[in-house]
Amino acid sequence: MTKCRWCGRAEKLCKSHIIPESAYRPVYDSKSRAVALSSEDRKRRVVQQGMKELMFCVECEGKFNRLETPFARFWREASRFPTSLDGLLAVQIDGIDYDNTRKLLLSILWRAHVAQNPVLRAVKLGPHADKILAIVSGAGGASSADEYPIFGYLLRDPATGGVARSLVLTPARTKTDGQWNYLMAFYGCLWKIFVSSESAPMPTSCTLTISGSILMPVIDYDKVPTIRKVIT
Repeated sequence: MTKCRWCGRAEKLCKSHIIPESAYRPVYDSKSRAVALSSEDRKRRVVQQGMKELMFCVECEGKFNRLETPFARFWREASRFPTSLDGLLAVQIDGIDYDNTRKLLLSILWRAHVAQNPVLRAVKLGPHADKILAIVSGAGGASSADEYPIFGYLLRDPATGGVARSLVLTPARTKTDGQWNYLMAFYGCLWKIFVSSESAPMPTSCTLTISGSILMPVIDYDKVPTIRKVIT
């Protein structure tokens, strides 16, 4: 019995995933194993489940699960993206549930912020933490799409030309033109979320929009600096 990191009640806690477990399934081999790479110590470890720890009570964990199910149903759909990304500069994705997608991605970022795993120690939301939790829980009412803008990229596997689905990147902090942002990757998508009081220094054409669309530039996964430094 300890305090839930969301509601603060003293309850029996669940082992909560940072990134949904379904995102790891394409990574596992026939024995449900995967190799985890850490940018902290550059070591390779064999794992059989995604990163998780005791964080939330059953009720609050259920709130996160209700976000994960529709997100996974949409983004892991095999026909969502072209079979081959060769020669494509970007792919337009429509029909997105904006509210669910935004809340799920922000919830992962917030979970990484309150987690105690040393791999996630660089995720520091500071005064933005409470505001992001309010958006995720719906307690803050409607918020502007310009607040914590989300940019997405499609990760290409240079070996096959297809979507690099068998790659998971837990939230990592980076800087773009002097502004802090966080990267995470799963289901073949790389997401960049800016956490700043200033406007994001990125083209708005590639932002997740309230209308439910996003233009996703195609990038080889080994060209992403945060990924490259742990695979080389």
